[in-house]
Amino acid sequence: MSSTTSPRNVAIPYSTKTLKLSSFSIPSKESAKAASQRFVAAHPTYLQTSAIDDLRRREFTRLDKSGVYLDYTGAGLYPESLIREHTDLLLQNVFGNPHSASPSSVLSSKYAHAARLAVLNFFDADPSEYEVVFTTNASTALRIVAESYPYSKGAESKLILPTDAHNSVNGMREFALKAGAKVTYVPMEAPGKQTFKAPEDGDESLYVLTGQSNLSGLKGNLALLAEAKARGYNTLLDAAALAPTTAISLRSLNGSVDAMAISLYKLIGYPTGIGCLVAKKEFLTKLQKPWFSGGSVLVVQAPNMGRLLLDGHERWEDGTVNFLSLIAVPRGLQILHNHLPTLAQRLPLLMHFTLSSLASLKHSNGKPVVDLHSPSGPDEYSPSTHGAVISMSFLKPSGERFLPHDIENAASRANIHVRAGCLCNPGASTTLTGMTEMLNNFDMKRIDANGKQDTPASVTESYASNEDMEWFIRDGGVVRMGFGLASAISDAAAFVEFARTFVDVSEATKDGKTVGAPKLKKIADAEIFREDLPALRKRDSSVFTRLRGMRRRVSQIF
Repeated sequence: MSSTTSPRNVAIPYSTKTLKLSSFSIPSKESAKAASQRFVAAHPTYLQTSAIDDLRRREFTRLDKSGVYLDYTGAGLYPESLIREHTDLLLQNVFGNPHSASPSSVLSSKYAHAARLAVLNFFDADPSEYEVVFTTNASTALRIVAESYPYSKGAESKLILPTDAHNSVNGMREFALKAGAKVTYVPMEAPGKQTFKAPEDGDESLYVLTGQSNLSGLKGNLALLAEAKARGYNTLLDAAALAPTTAISLRSLNGSVDAMAISLYKLIGYPTGIGCLVAKKEFLTKLQKPWFSGGSVLVVQAPNMGRLLLDGHERWEDGTVNFLSLIAVPRGLQILHNHLPTLAQRLPLLMHFTLSSLASLKHSNGKPVVDLHSPSGPDEYSPSTHGAVISMSFLKPSGERFLPHDIENAASRANIHVRAGCLCNPGASTTLTGMTEMLNNFDMKRIDANGKQDTPASVTESYASNEDMEWFIRDGGVVRMGFGLASAISDAAAFVEFARTFVDVSEATKDGKTVGAPKLKKIADAEIFREDLPALRKRDSSVFTRLRGMRRRVSQIF
């Protein structure tokens, strides 16, 4: 998988200059399936991506009976041949713990080495410059950097984070704050308008960029990494959501990426439990590991306190790597690599069809059925600024929003796989839905009455002190759908047809029966609805919290 076998694009998966998209909409009486056929006829480029359909018939036959899968941002889907080949290798060989010279250990080490090379090749990384550290997932890769970065109080170290970031990136701030560093968030900006925003030049400071948002689908401007480097920052790229559909060439990024975090299951669905920190060797020597474990040390004194850490990836891989799962990595990455160029042509077409179709759905009163948060519509979408992800809210004829999880549950009953909620990305979720002020006004009780931090008591007190927190946690957020390796126009059409079932619908339904207003009226006089909540809150905060939760659960059930 060298960079010479296929074009490597730094940030743009498919040139918008060669992508010709015609305006498109669905008449109210046309089925989504018929509309998709008309769309393909108007965009013959789609037929040139038939290799994906061949792959689907060959490797993803289970999709024929498992419904419409649109949660590729949550997890990629594994090709069936990958599982068969991996199983065959396990059945035909004996693999042992690699920390030995036995034949079984040597064999495991051989496959682990092959997996490292496969990762470097997939990301077009110079093996003399970059090291691959295997972790359990992207979150663990991020934590390695977070807990080991040498912030300096005297030099006023800084951590720059994107507002549109996964909580595994947000969590990095805990280590920075503890070390006395200044944490600054970069606000979300319009697609294609991202600029470098950071305090003065960095000294022992870290700049983190989301490669592609898991919620908004917005792609980070990778050119900002070079600017951050020029300003003296070390750089970290969260590529977990970007890498599954966008070719990343670390070589073409000219050394602007000090470290990058990924998860294998996001890329190709299998194996789970394997992530990577792809980092410059020079950058790894700068990190200060706060502890050691088996497999990461050369010599340990006991009972004396001395120890010598190993160098390279071994220093950062605590204990024994998942050597049995690493066997599947090269083949999985090869399958994805072979189809990335075709995906770069197909996914923008699927996005254009879906966005155009959803935007054309209207209630009888002319109001939209779907509020497209990101991208906000087909005109805003470009594959250079957005991944194949759509975040949205479903709207009633009144304009009131359906609760995201009600839509998720309705989709599940229709055998459509989507995801709803804040999706571990509070910054993007609240920005897109206008709830940032609500979130930031919550009084977070990190310390309980006994001075202890993050205890069950402090959590309970936070609930009791913030009237809307339970609602926010349970009912805030968006509905997210996304495309990936095995996606087809039929998947997009199925989701559009599902969305159409909400035309002129005012309540979520279950088993064909409208729920909500009629039964709520019958129980309006029930005891739990007559209690004076403000008065109860003053008398007993714990009872107040439980009662308020009961009210909302009853409302949700009925």
